[in-house]
Amino acid sequence: MNTYILLGIKIFTAIVLAVIFGNGSVVMFNRIPTHWFEEIGEDGQKSLPPELQDLGDGTRQRLPSTPWKYVFTGYFGIIGIFLALRFSLQYEIAVLFVLAIVLEMAICDGKYRIVPDTFSILLAVSALGFVGFQERWWEPVAGAVTGGFLVLIVYFFGKIIYRKEIIGGADLKFFAALGLIAGSGGIVILFLGTQLLMGVHALTLALRKRLEKNHTLPLIPYGFAALTVYFLFLWDVISFIIF
Repeated sequence: MNTYILLGIKIFTAIVLAVIFGNGSVVMFNRIPTHWFEEIGEDGQKSLPPELQDLGDGTRQRLPSTPWKYVFTGYFGIIGIFLALRFSLQYEIAVLFVLAIVLEMAICDGKYRIVPDTFSILLAVSALGFVGFQERWWEPVAGAVTGGFLVLIVYFFGKIIYRKEIIGGADLKFFAALGLIAGSGGIVILFLGTQLLMGVHALTLALRKRLEKNHTLPLIPYGFAALTVYFLFLWDVISFIIF
């Protein structure tokens, strides 16, 4: 196929997916069934986050359409065109699909500190789009195990040093699913990048006296940022960095 025709197809696909995912991210979040956010408390009873206790499934503006649908459409448009210029159509579609899922997880974590398991399952399934990009067949499994292991290290570190949970179950599922996509080397870079971004932001907030002593930050929004950088700049050079 002519190079320019293929490039045109990739750019057109990027624009279409940007519109779909940009608008769909807001619509999807506003239409998530409320019971997806239920958690079992220490008393064994299911409960909702305080922000959702007075809202029903008919609520459509948990996240305002304006300006977020424009922000997200612009984000996916820029990312998609960049991918179209540098990578294959398969990689472009797979990456945009994964980023759309992780964006939903980041919004849920950022607003309510609860990430429905459905998104973790979707993220794990989306790893099928990257099977052909892995150099070794066992990399997805190794990546999932490595991702889970890294989270458990931080979990036990928090329990021993701070005597509290500083990382949750949703984070474990998130990094295990990302490990299926990125492999063992990639998930290490993603985990460290996420921690670095969160640490820098936490330090900035602390210096500006906008972070309370016992306040914890949601992890997945920083994972979303790290994943974006990884897909754009590190995916095709990660083996060189690691080895």
